[in-house]
Amino acid sequence: MATGRTQKQVTEVLDTLQDSYDSFSIHQSSVSVDRETYERVAQRSEHGAIEVDVKVHNEEGVLVCETDGVERTPHGLIEVGDASVEMAARRLVRERTGIFCHVVDLVSANIVAVHDTSGPDRDPVYRLSVLFEAVYETGEPAECASWHTASAPVAAYPLLE
Repeated sequence: MATGRTQKQVTEVLDTLQDSYDSFSIHQSSVSVDRETYERVAQRSEHGAIEVDVKVHNEEGVLVCETDGVERTPHGLIEVGDASVEMAARRLVRERTGIFCHVVDLVSANIVAVHDTSGPDRDPVYRLSVLFEAVYETGEPAECASWHTASAPVAAYPLLE
């Protein structure tokens, strides 16, 4: 596993986002996990997957999705490849909720260095999570989605799900 490559991938995506957005906060942290979680995170990272949350607003509030009994903003792993991160985020919202949206801002980027507690000499795996603000364009919410007047929660460590 070429875990050193994940830091380069994160840097490349951040550079692209910084070229597109005036300013956004960047948070960095480190977490130690068991071998199984480390391997799962490393595998996802090798394919260039990043975690995206999209906070979609309309006059009724914020769009939320229910997954496994938990309501939160539309989110998921996207692969950075032929489409921009923003296009992939819009597609994720459309596929999960039936809502078409327009990304208007990048709120934050979170970089997490994931360490293997059972192999402290192993290189960390770097994961990236971004939070976009978006506005509703068209569409009706799918069965799992609805508009909420209160701010919808965003998972604290979605990178390890």
